[in-house]
Amino acid sequence: MLPEKIPLLEVAIGEHQGAGQLLKHSIYEFRYLSAEPRQPSVALLMPARSQLTWQAGDLFPSMDQNLPEGDLFMRIRALFPKQPTTPMHLLALIGDNGIGRLGFRLPGAPPARPATPISKQALLQLPYSPEVFADLVHAYLSTGAGIAGMQPKIMVPERATVPITSLIVKAAGPSYPDLAANEYLCLSAARRAGIETPTFDLSEDGQLLVLDRFDLIAQEDGRIERLGFEDIAALAGLRVRDTLSDRKYQGSYQAVVELLKQLQLPRENLSRFFAQLAFSVMVRNGDAHLKNFGLLYRSAADLWLAPLFDVVTTSIYRYSRYEGGPELEDRTMALKLLRGRHQTRAYPTATELMDFGRRFCGVDKPKPVLEAIAQGMSDSLQETTNDARIPTALHAAMSQAWETGLAYAR
Repeated sequence: MLPEKIPLLEVAIGEHQGAGQLLKHSIYEFRYLSAEPRQPSVALLMPARSQLTWQAGDLFPSMDQNLPEGDLFMRIRALFPKQPTTPMHLLALIGDNGIGRLGFRLPGAPPARPATPISKQALLQLPYSPEVFADLVHAYLSTGAGIAGMQPKIMVPERATVPITSLIVKAAGPSYPDLAANEYLCLSAARRAGIETPTFDLSEDGQLLVLDRFDLIAQEDGRIERLGFEDIAALAGLRVRDTLSDRKYQGSYQAVVELLKQLQLPRENLSRFFAQLAFSVMVRNGDAHLKNFGLLYRSAADLWLAPLFDVVTTSIYRYSRYEGGPELEDRTMALKLLRGRHQTRAYPTATELMDFGRRFCGVDKPKPVLEAIAQGMSDSLQETTNDARIPTALHAAMSQAWETGLAYAR
């Protein structure tokens, strides 16, 4: 149990323990505790060389981005029913396990006890049931809740020698059956199309997707480098947790590109963004929102687009806007393609998509990008035709949903 009120948390930035302090009174305040030139930044837009103290009325976006939401938030509330779930309490629960390089600790508190490691192979062989996954989540929540997002997921350590949760384990929820296998097919197609993804695999029963964290880099001496990570919502200054989560669906992909240009990413990153966007369009991923794109970095001068992550074909599922309401199909994108009051979220035509790539992402020849994606989609479907982990009904539904996307390359 945590204290009833938490006015201060110590903040680690990568290997720099005690690099700063986060205070909460009437406002939030972050203080760098060092002014040395090599002091790493707590956020790309909050550099230590600019000022040592930062204030905001709400939690800073680079910290808000990792607060648990959806399934994990509800599990935390069930596990700690009498404990407050303010942002300060949730950050204390995250500890050192958030995506990116930030860590949080109560002043004077000892390091969290190391979690029992579980190998990737053991996870892939784990027979799934909702009860088994609940036990897995319960076991690792006590050592740090470190993953955000609406889908049921948890992070676990793979090796005892690496005191960082290094694997992300995703499961399907009751409203979205076979979601793990769905994402496996999408990631397989993306990888075959030459789009960078995290390392991933599907469990033997097809119910768990296991991914390596993309923000950790193993060094030759055995150390693990933690990269900074901020999603596009955080970089845009949006706080999207809980009831405000619809903010991640506000804006346009054009605005995302403009933000990347403002941050002066190397040009090839705009081409990579176009490929990620085109892929989401072609596999009918209607959930490619602002939190599903992000940047990795060591410094403001050394940053790049994160791999493609959290990508599924949403159009095969039905949903209701309210309990008891009619079932609807997901037929639109998460964001508008272009800025403008009268723009829509309708999927663009192939011509419109290629025009976007030329005009905004500097892709001189966008057609080969679409052709590579279509080939990756076809290969993924063909190579999993007899994969016992992929339910036949899901494979058929994905094949049908991808027909429209495949036509983009014709």
